[in-house]
Amino acid sequence: MRLYVLISSNIAVSSAKETAKLVIDGGADAIQLREKTISDDEFISLAGEIRDIIAGSGTLLIINDRINVAREVNADGVHLGQNDMSVSEARNIIGNEKIIGVSTHSIIQARQAQKEGADYIAIGPVFSTRTKDYEPSIGLKIIPEITGAINIPFVAIGAITLENLDEVLKAGASRVAVCSAIISSKDILSSTREFKNKLDFRQQYFSKKI
Repeated sequence: MRLYVLISSNIAVSSAKETAKLVIDGGADAIQLREKTISDDEFISLAGEIRDIIAGSGTLLIINDRINVAREVNADGVHLGQNDMSVSEARNIIGNEKIIGVSTHSIIQARQAQKEGADYIAIGPVFSTRTKDYEPSIGLKIIPEITGAINIPFVAIGAITLENLDEVLKAGASRVAVCSAIISSKDILSSTREFKNKLDFRQQYFSKKI
């Protein structure tokens, strides 16, 4: 998993379903469905439709926060914030075969998430972001630090764009989570492909060096 796309209806230029289709076609490895304002029933209905769109594509469906929705639609996993339930509580609800990710903003939080059994973490925001303006940017310096601090996969997140992606990759990240730069772009499909191509090129480059 290298390209992880967050879909939120309130900032997407197309519907969540159309956006999902486009980012899947563009090569997204995972989609996180992030809907903060709709009811559980509405979320379940939307997530079920997107689950059907994803079927057979190989793209993972991760549900943000609402573990009951993730369980109801048989999503691939759930993503938890620092103020959500613990990983162990989520594991008891969703089972051992599902993916659990955790948002972290420091080395301490990252280590704690790993200790609790998270399958991956998101670390950031590496740049200031309007989607979570209450969280200060922690900068790129966290990326090389996190590489040596944990053993589970991490995804760099926070206002990552095609223009600053090279900086993120040079800092040592191999997986990125992207929101506005893809789902708010004029051409969602092309933007997704550009991100994926850059990430694939990095992977091929380092594979050859090894």
